[in-house]
Amino acid sequence: MGSAVTALDCRQLRKLLRKEPSRCLVLDCRPYLSYSASRLRGALNVNLNSVVMRRARGGPVPLNFVVPDEAARARLLLPGEGAAAARLAAVIVLDQGTGHWQKLKKESTAQIVLNALLSSLPEAGARVCFLKGQGGAMGRGAGELAASPPLPPLGEEKCKITSIFIFNFQGGPVEILPFLYLGSAYHASKCEFLANLHITALLNVSRKGSESFKEQYCYKWIPVEDSHMADISSHFQEAIDFIDCVRRAGGKILVHCEAGISRSPTICMAYLMKTKKFRLEEAFDYIKQRRSLISPNFGFMGQLLQYESEILSSTPSPPVASCKREAVSFFAEELTLSKNFEGSCYTFPTSVLSSVPIRSPVHQLKLSPITASSSC
Repeated sequence: MGSAVTALDCRQLRKLLRKEPSRCLVLDCRPYLSYSASRLRGALNVNLNSVVMRRARGGPVPLNFVVPDEAARARLLLPGEGAAAARLAAVIVLDQGTGHWQKLKKESTAQIVLNALLSSLPEAGARVCFLKGQGGAMGRGAGELAASPPLPPLGEEKCKITSIFIFNFQGGPVEILPFLYLGSAYHASKCEFLANLHITALLNVSRKGSESFKEQYCYKWIPVEDSHMADISSHFQEAIDFIDCVRRAGGKILVHCEAGISRSPTICMAYLMKTKKFRLEEAFDYIKQRRSLISPNFGFMGQLLQYESEILSSTPSPPVASCKREAVSFFAEELTLSKNFEGSCYTFPTSVLSSVPIRSPVHQLKLSPITASSSC
């Protein structure tokens, strides 16, 4: 990899983000819980499932696996002579706190990301950088907002990433199935997003409804609080029926809540479990691969776990061979093969081929189930 990677300290990163914030992309390779607790401006959390990790042993993985946001990926791939305003100037990779990129383990997420970037980016494209040894120190000050006072000067010995303003990255709505999209209230409010995706219906799963949408879209509002005590499972069938109604009519639907993190992903998981016969861990992995910041609260996860048991108890178990054929058929239709993988790798849930990691929230629920409230 040689000098193709530029090592940055915190002072240099801070200067870079101040100078060209719109032309920098930060790829955060820390575990999701660390990322969700504190994140840098515009940072994307990189989550690689076990299939991608295994494929990386044979060479660099395609860029779409490490940069899931399509708009950011397009800006990265612009050649050096592309429009300066549109082209990204630098992509910064950070992990839990490795002192230097040369000390990264070969199988680490950050190393796989660097390999993918170096093999995919144009020669005169964005500069590839690695943040030295500070990624794990982002907890303090994570609540800072854009209205915070000016940043104080930092000494080398006290340089902290946390003094850079923290923001929540939205990106655009993500495709779960060809007719089903997942997003936030922000996405639902942007006509350009909806028009570009040919959205014809909106399913709002939040505290507030919006009458204005009824004139333009087929609209349904399911009022649910984002609380571990809230009963969302009683609305599963209602939501599934509405989504299927839109699908049968040849339309496309955006399922959203306020942030697109807890309630709307829960509904999308329930839909995959009911209509595609996914297990909960499969549905979770599948959706998280597309929108990495999802994090349904544990009450919702408990209700999904109960929903899984209800579906399994009412569905006869097909032969194993038949089950595998159906899975292959489904993924062949719904997911895109990577050209760089010689037709051998799909972006599909980790649990299709391997067990869920012990840190998985689904696995933790099975070890110690949480009984969610069943009252309305």
